[in-house]
Amino acid sequence: MVLFKKTTAAFVLLFLLTTSVACSAGEMTPAAPFFFAAASTTDAVREITNRFEAESQIPVRLNLAASSALAQQILAGAGADLFLSANTRWVDALVREGLVEKRRNLLGNQLVIIVPAGESTPIQEVRNLLDSEISRISIADPEGVPAGIYAKQALVRLGLWQSLEPKVVRGFDVRQVLFFVERGDAQAGIVYATDATISEAVRPVLELEPDLSEPICYPLVLMKSSSREAVLLFEHLISPDSLRTFGRYGFSVQKNNISCTGQGR
Repeated sequence: MVLFKKTTAAFVLLFLLTTSVACSAGEMTPAAPFFFAAASTTDAVREITNRFEAESQIPVRLNLAASSALAQQILAGAGADLFLSANTRWVDALVREGLVEKRRNLLGNQLVIIVPAGESTPIQEVRNLLDSEISRISIADPEGVPAGIYAKQALVRLGLWQSLEPKVVRGFDVRQVLFFVERGDAQAGIVYATDATISEAVRPVLELEPDLSEPICYPLVLMKSSSREAVLLFEHLISPDSLRTFGRYGFSVQKNNISCTGQGR
């Protein structure tokens, strides 16, 4: 009986010591920043955050989707630490709610018309989208997704939107538009230039003039009450190395934090 009590006491002591060590180790584990980023930045963001994780030993949680969907999640209470949006409309909404600690206009982009690779196309100018050979044109949802907002602005400015709207196949984000054209579900699509370069199943045939839409601007924001680790990730994202990586993926880099006032009407 004495031996049993001593053995039991030893196990209890060992359990308490193990629990104490585990708790201490848990307290030392760095917080994993939750980074919300526009779908069009997926490939560059993955490379940059992978490098950050390797160098800092801080894990990063990514949420990659349409800027509109991400902003709505944040407004509904999702615990984002950082948000890289494809326009300022949704960032402005977060600012109005008092959720933003720091903001920087980071990247720019351009719209292009794409078609399935290897297929002939009549598209020599934007008006060729009206041709009967083109029955389905995909753009991101123009009611909220930045790529779709910009695409509709361009088509409205050219006087083509009303005629083309019946042909439009809407994607929930710009990567779904890319997918529709890759599969041939649409004979043409309007995406960012950066998206057109990541797929061998499509080819760009025409660049849209920048002045057809508002400037395409990607603000990066740090949310209030973010962790020290999230601040480190913010600084990493605006570092020269990260900006060079974004540049390799085709983004124009806003080195001087230019103003993008008035975007996303």
